[in-house]
Amino acid sequence: MIKFFRRIRHTLLSENRFSKYLIYALGEIILVVIGILLALQINTWNEARKDKAVGDQYLADIRQDLENDLDQMKGIMTAISYEISVITSIDSSLYKIHAPRSEEGSKLFVNPFELTPDSIHITSIFYRNRSFRPAEGTYTSLIADGKSGLIKNRDLLLKIQAIYDGENKRLASTYESIKAKEEKVNWTYPFEIKRWTYTDLKKAKDEKIFYDAMRLVEEKLFYAGNLIRTKEKIMEVTDLINKELADD
Repeated sequence: MIKFFRRIRHTLLSENRFSKYLIYALGEIILVVIGILLALQINTWNEARKDKAVGDQYLADIRQDLENDLDQMKGIMTAISYEISVITSIDSSLYKIHAPRSEEGSKLFVNPFELTPDSIHITSIFYRNRSFRPAEGTYTSLIADGKSGLIKNRDLLLKIQAIYDGENKRLASTYESIKAKEEKVNWTYPFEIKRWTYTDLKKAKDEKIFYDAMRLVEEKLFYAGNLIRTKEKIMEVTDLINKELADD
């Protein structure tokens, strides 16, 4: 092809057809420019395709992290339900007043009135539950590496950020409040916590120890309410991620 164009150029020059040579040269320049633009466009398309693949992988990994968080939340809320059942079986006002409400009627939180108080859980009401520890590795990497721009759905990104930078931090703060009350109760009632049965606690309904236990469980109930709200936001985000990946 190059030899062909050289032959044309040589013929035009040898025949002293300078005007036609200029037209030919202009055409050759245009062809070169078009070739460069096509190459740039292909390169841009390839880079965009690679960026899309990386962004999708981040979304898939975040979805997996969030699904693991949902499983963790379910276990924590079930444990809290049993502890609340101990208190509500003695004084139902706690749950009736402070019961966490699900915006979408979620039944992920076990109703303590459907549970039978178990002496095994008497001691547990005086201690804080294990904390919710969200899997944040993927999200942290996304932000730290400056890759958030790879997620083109900005509304989805904002919802993801609201969970990690808002809801999770709120849960951590609430847990610290539970921790403070737990330490105070444990210092005040070491003997009762170790020795008492459900019957002992029931007999102490009008005593300070019962009200202190109720306040501690009330904090757990508030914590459960935050867990439910966060859980619903996570479920919304995982649905949006599924739709985003399905549209590829």
